[in-house]
Order: sequence, then C-alpha cells, then structure tokens
Amino acid sequence: MPDEETPVSPCPGPPSVGRPARPPDDANGRAPSRDPRALWPALGASREARRGALLAPLTRTAGPPPHRQHITWVGDLQQGDGGKGAMTDRLAPAHQIVVRVQGGDNAGHTTVFTNAADEVHTLKNHLLPSGVRHPGVLAVIANGVLVNPRTLAGEIASSAAYAPELRRRLVVSDRAHLVLPLHRLVDGRQESGGGRCSDVIGTTRRGIGPANVSKANRIGIRVRDLRDPDLLRRRIEQNVRFFGLPSGHADADLAWLETYRDPLLSVAADTVALLGAAADAGYSVLLEGAQGPVLDLEHGTYPYVTTSPTAFYSVTSGTGLDGSLVGHRVGVLKAYQTMVGNGPFVTEDAGELGDRLRRTGEEFGTTTGRSRRCGWLDLAHARWAAGLNRYTSVVVTKLDILDGFDRIGVCVGYVLPDGGYGEFVPDNAYLERCRPLYCWLPGWRRSTRGLTRYDQLPPEARDFLRYIADFLGVEVAAAGTGPAERDLLVDPATRLAGLLPSHAAAGPPRAARTEGETRTPS
Repeated sequence: MPDEETPVSPCPGPPSVGRPARPPDDANGRAPSRDPRALWPALGASREARRGALLAPLTRTAGPPPHRQHITWVGDLQQGDGGKGAMTDRLAPAHQIVVRVQGGDNAGHTTVFTNAADEVHTLKNHLLPSGVRHPGVLAVIANGVLVNPRTLAGEIASSAAYAPELRRRLVVSDRAHLVLPLHRLVDGRQESGGGRCSDVIGTTRRGIGPANVSKANRIGIRVRDLRDPDLLRRRIEQNVRFFGLPSGHADADLAWLETYRDPLLSVAADTVALLGAAADAGYSVLLEGAQGPVLDLEHGTYPYVTTSPTAFYSVTSGTGLDGSLVGHRVGVLKAYQTMVGNGPFVTEDAGELGDRLRRTGEEFGTTTGRSRRCGWLDLAHARWAAGLNRYTSVVVTKLDILDGFDRIGVCVGYVLPDGGYGEFVPDNAYLERCRPLYCWLPGWRRSTRGLTRYDQLPPEARDFLRYIADFLGVEVAAAGTGPAERDLLVDPATRLAGLLPSHAAAGPPRAARTEGETRTPS
C-alpha cells in the first residue's frame, strides 16, 4: 500500500517508462487532487481540440451537420458492373461526405451528367469517389483503398474541368497502402502465365493482387511511410526481394514515388478518426464500394476473385466505421448479367442474345476496355448477394437495354446434373455443373428512354421490377433507363425515395440545429 502521505497518481506506471514517481505540483505549488477524475476535464478539452482540427476540412466544405443524418452504403448484387458510380453520384447531394471504401484503380466508376450550360459530360474515376463533382461534399479515400499515386494525380488534374477546388476538399487515409510499378510488373507476369503462380485469373493487371500480398505480408508501403525515407527504402527493398525482382527496381520505384510524395502527404490524414468524428457529430456519410460480392476474397467464387473485401463488411475494415451505423444499404442490379474475366457464368450466352446485350448495353470494361460476357439476369445469384449484404433497397440499372424484347428470361435457380434444383453457391466446380432454370416474363415493345416518372414505365416493365422485388424480398426503389442522372426513375413509395434528387432536390437541410433538437440516424 502507498504511504498515507504520498499522493497516488490517477494512472501510475513503472519508473522504467520514464514517468515521475508522483504527479508534478500544479502551478500554485499545490499537490494534485487525489480525485481519479480530476484530469478528465483537461483531457476532454484536448480531445475536443483534436476533434475540431479533424473536422475543419469538413465544416469548411459542408458547413454544419444536417437535421437528419444518413449513413449510406452503395454496393452491387453482381460482379461489380451494375452502376455504383452513377448511383453514388445521384446520392451525393444528400450527404456531406462521400467515401471510397476499398479496392483500387482496378475499379472503374462512370458518371454522366449535364452541366449548367446543358453540356453532357462523362467522368470515369478509378480512385476518386464518385459524386465529388458536387460542391459542398468532402471526398475521402479511406484506409481500405489501394492507391496508385500516378492514377490519383491524373484524376485530380483532370478534375479541374468540373471541380477546380477539389484538392481543398480531398482527404486520403495515411494508412492506405500504395500500388507501385513493381506490383504492376508482378501482376502482369502472373497473368501472362509466369512467376510463382501461373493460374490466369483475368485481372486488370493494375497490381492490386501483389499490393495486397505486400500488405498481408507486412511489407506494404502506406501513405504515411512517405514521411520516412529510410523506412521507405527498406520496405521497397523487401518487396523487390520477396517478388524476386532485380535489385535495380528499388531505386526506380523510389524515384517514381518521389514525384508524388509531397502532393500525397499534403492531403493525408487519419480518416478513421475523421469519419468517426463526423458520424458522431451527425454528418451524413455516403460509402462507395467497388466490385461485387461474387468477387469477394472471403465469400466469392475463389480463386476467381479480387484480393480485397467487396461485401458489406468492407465498410468496417475499409473505413473503421461501425457497420451498424449504416441505415441504407443500396444495391445496384443490372437488368441482365455481365462478367469480365475468367470463371463460371451460368447464364452466359455466347450467341445472338449475348451479342445484342453487349452491343446495345455498350458492355466494355471501364478500366480495361475488354468485352464483357453477357446473358439473362441471374436472380439466383442476386438473391445470394442480397442475403450476404442485407440490402435495404435495390436499384435496377440499364432497364432500357431490354426494350424491344418479346420476352425476357430470368434465371430463378439451377438445374443440377442429377435433375434436381439448386441455389447459387459461390463455388466454381459447382457452378460449372449448373444449367440455368429460366422463367419467362413478357417484354415491352416500346422505348423507356426519355421517361421522367416511374409510373410512365410500361406495365410489363413495372411487372418485371415487381418480380425482382418479390423474388429478392427487397424493395426495388428505382430503375435506370439511360446513363444520365435524369434517367433514374424513382418509385416515390419506397424508402430510398427521400434521398434521391427528384424527391429530395435540395438534399437534407444543412442549417444549424437549435437547442433541444434531435438528430435521427437512418
């Protein structure tokens, strides 16, 4: 027991860590209080000061938090080509922060919009979050994203045409890992059938897999490591040795990184702390995913997967936010099925139907330009995705591509080799043995392009959407009938309607709250 006359420190520690044997006297020479909570006010004030500094870019960009907070995630029900970028862009005005959660520049997100001069613009981002063209929105690249500095620099430079002030409202996680030229070299070598692993997956060759290997092997290079030249050289040399590359690659990659060092560090911050503080303060946060659940490293059709998480749990790992805060889980679902890369595709059509869908839907990868494999909508697959990610709303995209069909095929299950029926299981050997079990719905013979209201859709198109909602057990909140923002037809009776432009044109109010008001997360 301590001597009765010796004050006890509220947080005692061993002398070996350099702490004094007793707390120092205060400014007036008095011994500190024995109250174990005496330091709490000072610590609280210090925390508030740090919180204010963290939120400064957000308050400068977006002003005070809204009356009603929304935390929303945009994911996919297929492989990842359903239109998450366009959906994120449409939802961005109802949020103050838009966050890219995971993946890297292997993901291409496309947005089509009309500016004030009635000029049509198409944006194709690979790292910047979709929706950054909207003023008053803070853009965050979170810790789960793999950042290629050259790609990011190019996107920031090209943003001058639509968001000249973007750099002042962009934050990149200092914990995000970097993709180096050596990673791209290794990826290309592997996809060409060389290297230690000769299985060809059909990647984008953007270096994402090898960068994730470096990350998991604890030799990855993070944004924050750019501050320490000695650490940086040591890590790059470790990567060169690990991947079996000539030693000269270390100097080349160090020189390459030097070009991007200062610009990256100028926008680097602790985004986990930033997003946590923003959520606590009541700001609305929009979380943009990349790829789809069938490509998830843990739950997808391994090994034909990406090397990052793509399912809903990527929100927690990729941002540090508690997933239970997310009130809206919005899934995009293309009205037919597409796929890029290798692996089983049960509803693939290699004939006239596939060609028509590919041609009419312009099904070519945003990142690689590769032709996508096409076929009828696989609802068995979509139902599995809905169960995995627990979407609260579904948006069906590219409905207009089905205009003019006499009948529309929808796969509702699989026929197994023994003649029995099966569900979707993310297993390649199983899926390769499955044949699609189709239901046929009446098509619509007139165009859906140019419609402005959901109730203007042909009855057969609304029946098609209702069929999807009933099969999935999730509301279909809207349908896309073209690439532009005005081409989204929203069902006003759905939960998501209040967040979408035609039903919430001004977005949530941003005026400061009066004392006693409550904020309801959703």
